[in-house]
Amino acid sequence: MRDHLARWVSVFFDSSVLSLVIFPLVGWRAGGWPGVAWAMLAFAMLTGIPLAYVALGIRKGWVSDWELSRRSERPRFILVSLSSDLLALVVLRALGAPRLIWLLPLIYAALGLTMWTISNFWKISLHMVGVAGFATLLTYVYGPAAAWTFAFLPLVAWARLHRRKHTPAQLVAGALAGALITALILKGWG
Repeated sequence: MRDHLARWVSVFFDSSVLSLVIFPLVGWRAGGWPGVAWAMLAFAMLTGIPLAYVALGIRKGWVSDWELSRRSERPRFILVSLSSDLLALVVLRALGAPRLIWLLPLIYAALGLTMWTISNFWKISLHMVGVAGFATLLTYVYGPAAAWTFAFLPLVAWARLHRRKHTPAQLVAGALAGALITALILKGWG
């Protein structure tokens, strides 16, 4: 039972899955239904391109699984993600997306560059980066009432430990990096 729960927590709290919920919430705050449309365009670029890379990588054999379990797979994946982040930033800015929407690829790029640097020598928890980053973003967008989203961090940490995907240090580092980098971008450009 615990193995099953840990697996589903890991699936649901993957940033690709979470972004399906978070992006429309941010888009709504950025401008109602038009903001949601902008957010879904951002989602298509920020999440769709990296997921296509992983799917192709699994099919062709250069990626082992959806979780990029081998640290050696992560730097190239993160470079693909960074490329999609920069593409999204350019497209969203050029098309006149609301500020809150074009901040999404800026946050993704800052996190991606940091994760790429770290992943070249150490396996940081990308799950914790995503959950902490999204909790920070929601708290910025919706105020202190959204701070309850940080309560998911212990659940995700438990799941990743239970599945033997990370050490406690990798989990703590991921949470700190996700929250701090997201907060710095929001403070500087938000």
